[in-house]
Formats: sequence, C-alpha cells, structure tokens
Amino acid sequence: MKEIKKQLLQDMAFQVLHMERKNLRSKAKSDQKMSEELQKVIVDYAKRRY
Repeated sequence: MKEIKKQLLQDMAFQVLHMERKNLRSKAKSDQKMSEELQKVIVDYAKRRY
C-alpha cells in the first residue's frame, strides 16, 4: 500500500473544509448534495495519489 503524501492530504482537507464553510454560510446545498460533492473531492484526490 502506498503512503499518502502529507501535502496531498492537507490540500484535500483544506478543500473539504472550505466547501463546508461556504455551504454553512449559504445553506444552498442540502446535506445529501454536500455529501455527494465531498465524495467527488475525496475520490479525485485518491486518484491523484496513484
């Protein structure tokens, strides 16, 4: 199993937290929609790892 680069993990966490903060202010997206958006980000970063 390959080790996740620390910077990649930090970038992903920053992007996820930024999306959450942005949605917290506007409540534009439902919980389900936010969950789907976050899944896309996590999968994208996981694919970059390889």
